[in-house]
Amino acid sequence: MRRLLVVLCTLALSRGVLGQAPAQDAPQEPPREASEDIWKKCRGNDPDARLSACGTLIARAQDTPAELASAYYARGSAYRQKSLFALALEDFNAAIKANPELTDAYGDRGITLTILGRYTDAIPDFSRVIEVYPNLSYALYNRGICYELIGLDDLAIDDISAAIKIEPRAEYRFERRGTIHFRNNRLDEALADYEQALVINPQYPSALYGRGVIRTKKGDLAGGGADIAAATRFRPSIAAEMERAGVK
Repeated sequence: MRRLLVVLCTLALSRGVLGQAPAQDAPQEPPREASEDIWKKCRGNDPDARLSACGTLIARAQDTPAELASAYYARGSAYRQKSLFALALEDFNAAIKANPELTDAYGDRGITLTILGRYTDAIPDFSRVIEVYPNLSYALYNRGICYELIGLDDLAIDDISAAIKIEPRAEYRFERRGTIHFRNNRLDEALADYEQALVINPQYPSALYGRGVIRTKKGDLAGGGADIAAATRFRPSIAAEMERAGVK
């Protein structure tokens, strides 16, 4: 749902001599202050304002390719924020076409493709981001998740481990790596990851549940049962979630 912004302009009226064809009105750019205001809204935090303002900038097609790419990227981010993922993907594609050097657009397109379940397609986008910013942990982690979801667990662990090294205080990354270890029957490694996640967040349900399952498998029925019970209190659906992830 878009609102059209009124673009202020002055129409030049032709006042030629009798018999002279009137000159055609020449398109004019909006005043500088109006254009700057539109760009401010296009790059702002309100997704609806971004959709409208960026749409105006795209429609007028008066900006440089880099500026046009920026408008497409900002509008795509607004679409994604509103869960309109197909439209977001179209805009990220357009942004990259207009400016192939716009690294942020590759990252956001990779995230959008991941949300849409297109994990193989997302991997090159995250790889492009990593080439430019090797220490950007979110790109490493997300590429690792994509590798995991297409069954390349070793590559997934490599990327998630690299992300953890850069940002070691994210409990969900330890839990995710632990779950991959668990599925590959590396229970000691999995237990270490679940326990590290719990050092960071003692009430993290999936790490509690995973640790509980491993403790139970190792014969610590009381400790395992306590962990599973605590995880279930924090999140009643945790057993079904972890079973789908392969932890059972």
